[in-house]
Formats: sequence, C-alpha cells, structure tokens
Amino acid sequence: MMETIKTANRLKPLALAAMMGMSALALTGCGSDDDNDSPTSFIDPGKAFNCTDVTTSGARVICLGSATDLRDKTVQDELLDALAEAENGDTFIFPEGRYQFTSTIEFNGLVDNIAVSNLTFRGAGMEKTIIDVSGASADGFLFNNTNNLTFEDFGIYESNNNALKVTKSNGIIMRRMATVWETDYQSTNGAYGLYPVETTNVLIEDCFVKGSADAGVYVGQSDNIVVRNNTAVKNVAGIEIENSTNADVYGNTATGNTGGILIFDLPIGNGKYGSGVRVFDNQVTANNAPNFAKVGEFAGGVHIVPPGTGVIVLSTSDVEIYNNTITDHQTTSIAITSYMLPDDKVAATPKQDVGGADNDDSTPAVMSYGDIHPYAEMYLDGWSPFIRNINIHNNTISLDPAKNNPQGSLIEDLITGYQGFHQQLPDVANGKTTVPHILYDGVGELLANTPNPGGDGESIMQAIAGGINQVAAAVKANIPGAGDYTPINLATFAPYATDAGLCQSNNGIDDQNLFAGSVYETSATANTFADGQPQSKLEQLGAGNMAVAGAIVNDPNGVMNCAGNGFQGNPVTVTVGEQQFGCTSDDSANASCAR
Repeated sequence: MMETIKTANRLKPLALAAMMGMSALALTGCGSDDDNDSPTSFIDPGKAFNCTDVTTSGARVICLGSATDLRDKTVQDELLDALAEAENGDTFIFPEGRYQFTSTIEFNGLVDNIAVSNLTFRGAGMEKTIIDVSGASADGFLFNNTNNLTFEDFGIYESNNNALKVTKSNGIIMRRMATVWETDYQSTNGAYGLYPVETTNVLIEDCFVKGSADAGVYVGQSDNIVVRNNTAVKNVAGIEIENSTNADVYGNTATGNTGGILIFDLPIGNGKYGSGVRVFDNQVTANNAPNFAKVGEFAGGVHIVPPGTGVIVLSTSDVEIYNNTITDHQTTSIAITSYMLPDDKVAATPKQDVGGADNDDSTPAVMSYGDIHPYAEMYLDGWSPFIRNINIHNNTISLDPAKNNPQGSLIEDLITGYQGFHQQLPDVANGKTTVPHILYDGVGELLANTPNPGGDGESIMQAIAGGINQVAAAVKANIPGAGDYTPINLATFAPYATDAGLCQSNNGIDDQNLFAGSVYETSATANTFADGQPQSKLEQLGAGNMAVAGAIVNDPNGVMNCAGNGFQGNPVTVTVGEQQFGCTSDDSANASCAR
C-alpha cells in the first residue's frame, strides 16, 4: 500500500512506503507534486532516486526527493519536514548524489517527555550519497534525546563544526559512514567527525573519517562502546575515547593523523571519568601529520598532541593496549602520561586563607572551592590527573630510522634531553630511537609513592588531596552560599601497588630494538628530588648521576614491569534495540576478540 502525508508548512507531500506486513509495492509516483503536473525533471547528473521498500512490519519508509526532483533544497526540506513529524521506527532514505545543505539537520527526540526513537537514516553508500553541509553555520547533523538510532551508508562533508553529533541517547549505530573535510590539515576544518557524547551503547564500524581539526571518531562521556574496522586519516586525532567506560577499539586503521588513537580523561567537571578501555588489533601507522588543532579550553586538549605519536593515554585508568601494529612514528609509538605534562599546577599546594581571615594581602583569600587549588573543583568532582592500571603488551612496534624526527612543543624539553643523552652516551644509546618507543612520564606514580616530608605516612599526592578536603570543609562552614561538596577519595592517590602503574611486556620486534623508559623514577631515590621538586632521569644525568644512564634506555629498575599479569579489560557488549554487538556477540568468532 502507499501512504502520503502533508508535511508542515509545505504543499508537496512526502512519499511514504508504509510497511504493514503486506507485500511490497513499487514506489511509482513517489514524491510527485500536488500542484504541478508538469513532467519537468529536476535531476542533476550524478544523482539518482533509489528509494526501495524495506520489509519491516509496521514501519514507515520516507523517500527523500523523487524520481523527477532531486534538487538540493528539495531533499533538505523534505528531511527537515519529515523529522518534524517523525514517528517511532521511521526510516529515511537519501538518494544517490552530492547534495548541498544550508541548515543543520537537528532533531530532539523528546516530545512531551517521551522519546521518539528507532530512527534509521540510510544512503546509497558512503561514496555515493554525500551531504555537503558547508552551508550550515554549525553542526551538520545534531541529534539529542532519542534511542536506537542508526546512520548508515552516506557521507557528511565540510561541516563548519561537527559532522554528526549525537547526545543524551541510548543505542547508536554509525555504520559505513564518512565524515570528510577535503582540504588537508586546516584549523578551519570542523572539530569532530563522528561524535557521540553523553551516550550509552555505541557501535561505530566500517566508517571513514578524514580531516577533522580535533578527532575523526570521538566518543566522550559515554558507556558501552565498540569502535571497530574504521579508517581514520589526516585528522589531528584519528580515534579518541574520552572520559568513557567500557570501550573496545579494534580492527581500525589510523594513518596520516597527528596522533593515531587517544584515550583521555579531561577535567570536565561532570563526574564522568574513564576506565575499562581495550585497544587491540589496530593498524596504527605513520601518524606524523602537523598538529592543526585550535587551542581549546583544556590544557590537555588535542592541540598538545606531538606530531608523530601512535597511541596516547592521558590521565585515565584501566586501559589495556595489545596486539596492535604500531609503526613509523617520528616522535614516539606509545605515550602514557599524567596531566602533569600539560599542566604541572595539578600538584600545586592548596591555598588555606579561607575568607581572607589572616588579613595578609599577599595571601590569596579563599572564597569558594575553586579558590583552593587550580584543580580543586575537578578533584572534588572525582577526577584524577594520574594514570593507573595501564597494561601494554604483545604489540609490534617498529620505526624506520630515517623517520626518527621527534616533534612537539609539549615535549620540547624531553626531546632536547634525549638528544643530549644520545650524543653524550652513544654506546649506551646505540640503535635506539631518540625518544622512547614507549614513553611514560612516571611522575604521578612517583608522587603517589613518595611519603610527604614531615607527614604521617601519607604520600605527597595524598597530602595535596587531603589539604583540599580540609580547606573545602572550612569553605563550606564559613562561606555563605558555597554549597555542598563531595570529599576527595584519598585512596585514589594512595601508593601504587606493584601492577597499578604502567606495565609493558612482549612489545616490539625484539627486545634489542625496543626503547621503553619512564622520564621520572616511580619511587624516590637519593637523587629523585632536588630542592623539593621531582627531578627527571635526564636532569639527573645532566647533573652527573651516571647511574641512571641504563635506566633511561631499558628500564632495569622495573618501573614498567608487572609482577602479575597487569590490567586485563573485559569484552564489551553493545545493545541497540534487540541487537547486540561486540566480542561477546556478533564478533565472538573473530580471532581478534580472543584473549
């Protein structure tokens, strides 16, 4: 049967194929004009109407455009009108061709506090259906508050902001999608390609992302995530998992980006921080592009990513990186770092003058929780700037010596220090890349493992966190309107157990070629601190402490070795409607999913 409806503010009806369990009928006349019987065709070369029936009982199929009218405005306006009257289970079919949109395609699924859900958006293929959204001032597609969304088989090009953003939704499939900026390495390109944020149950597979000035694939503040078999090229960050839990990232190819795969926890202040991420069986190759990101709100944003970095883990916990092939990165293959690297103020001493009670103008008055410490509100929110439980094993890591050319303003001092080390001790450094293949800052582990001088056995970081708690209690008691707060869990900053820091094992082509080292010792020694400040191994070497030379190259003190097996993540299952995806379900027979 054939159903047509009048859409809002327009005379032309949309063509609808209503699937009521009856046999499918041809879509003859789909999209014909009510007020114009002229046979004139509005079909540009390269465009094709391809709407076909879908045998889903009770669901509507909405054909965008018609056999005689595939003008850009027609396709865009029909989509906007249909979304204004969307019903559960609708499928929207884009025609083949490239279409210029001038408006953000925006949809808020909440209608009278009830979500309109189970929507599908389908094109003729990510290289055949291209939606050029350069005429829209903001995002290309923006969807909020809806569940069980599927986007498949089309491309979104040239967004001025984000290409496809979905927020506050449960159940998202992005399959065979492309997000593309056709001009390479431009800060004026949009920020994110595929961008689910504050979501649950996310599957991103078989997609292509290129040219993002932030991340091609970004999943943030979300839970239950599978990102598999995608290709990310020429973005600042190829694939990024940020402030998210339970994620499997596997089977992907990241090449030609500034950084290949990123696992970050940023101080965003919404109580959502990451853990339980597995990164495995990915091809991470020659991500040596210049960093063309704009400087963002956070000191740890992607603008800090050193060009030529394969995988980066920043201030997060419980990450397993294994069975990846990581090759030809000019700076470092894997970087594991605390937030101390982008901003050492995370270890500042808390201010204590609550209300300006000491009458000393040189002492900053504490009038709010934010005055206590540059990151007090983030600590009280549950954030930690340090890494814990990172396990890197069984990766193939290699570098063509001709490509050894470390870059990045963030690690400029480290690069200079390692270059000096190689010049000073060429016999010790022989055959090694300038910066370690696996680079660990180690400073968070050091501050958590070092007793606070003059304290009662607590670590330096526990003393800082405990001081914030004490001052926060005074703020609550003495500053009207300060509001409530949740004390910092001091166990977060307790000394690291044997396997709680960074473990690396069985990486590289062979042990002779793998250079893995921590910048700082992870437990205090006689030369670890100078004037109360942590002193890196490179600084110790420059001060004449030759005993650290071997530690710089091959980590003989075991700061990267595990007494046990290290952190092992659990396979992730993504549930979208009645479908399940991941290593425990549709991909369970895939050898890459086996432990």
